[in-house]
Amino acid sequence: MKNYRYGLITTFAAAALGLGACDESIRTYDGRTGVYFAMLQSGSDEENPRYTADSSVPFALLPSGTDEQTLQLRVKVIGAVADYPRVFAYHTVADRTTAEEGRDYELPEGDCVVEAGEVYGYIPIRFFRRASLDGKELTLTLELLPNEQFDLPLSEWLPVTGTETEGTDILRHTVTVSDKYVRLEGWSDQFYGTYSDKKIKLMCSVFDLTLADFQPDALSYIERKVLGQNFRRYLDEEELAGRTVYEDYLDGEGNPVKMESGPDSAK
Repeated sequence: MKNYRYGLITTFAAAALGLGACDESIRTYDGRTGVYFAMLQSGSDEENPRYTADSSVPFALLPSGTDEQTLQLRVKVIGAVADYPRVFAYHTVADRTTAEEGRDYELPEGDCVVEAGEVYGYIPIRFFRRASLDGKELTLTLELLPNEQFDLPLSEWLPVTGTETEGTDILRHTVTVSDKYVRLEGWSDQFYGTYSDKKIKLMCSVFDLTLADFQPDALSYIERKVLGQNFRRYLDEEELAGRTVYEDYLDGEGNPVKMESGPDSAK
C-alpha cells in the first residue's frame, strides 16, 4: 500500500513522466479501485482535504436530554465511478475498542454501499448515552477490508499542499464517545467559582446549558457575569430552603465543602 500526496498519478502516467511507480520520493496511486476513510479535519475542505483518523461524539457538548447520536463515518472511492451500487467491507478492531456493541453503540445491520454514480459511502453508527458512560470516554475503531468490489490501494494520506512528513491512517478510524465534563477555557472562576464536575453539571441542569456554553467565545463578559449572579442566587435560595449544596469532596479536615459561586458574582 502507498501514500498519496501529489494527486492521482497512475502507474502508467508515472512511467510516462520517467518517474517510475516504485520511486519512493514521489508516492503514487497504482490505479486500483478502492476506498478509504475520508473524514475531514476541522477547518479543512474538499479542495485541499486534510483527513483525520479520529472523530468524537461528546455527549456533554450536546443539548440536554440527548440520549443518542448518529455519526456518519464517510468513506470515499478512489478510482472509477460505477453506474451500479457497490458494497464496501469493514470490521471492528477489537484490541482498539473499549465500547460495547449493543450497549454503547450500534452498527448498521445490512451492507454499507456506495450508490451508483457516487464517490462517497457512509457507515451510520448510533451511539448511546448510558448512565455507565457518565464521567468516562470509550473508543470504537473500525478498519476497512478489501472485497470483490474494492481494494485498499492507499494506507495513508498526505495533503497536496502542506509540510507534513507523516501520513494519516485512512484505513482505520477511531471514534471516541464520552459523557465527560471538563474545564474549558470559557470557565470563569471570577463569576462561577472554583471548577468542579458537580458544579458545571448543576449549572447546566438548572440553567438549561451544555458544556458548549463554557467554550471561550460562547458567552460575552456580561453574560458570564449574569450567569454567575443567577448561580449565586440559586445557591442562596437552596440554602435558605434547607437544601445547602455541597461539593463531592471534603476539605483538609474531612468536612463537607459548601458549593459557592465566584467572588465577583455578588457585584
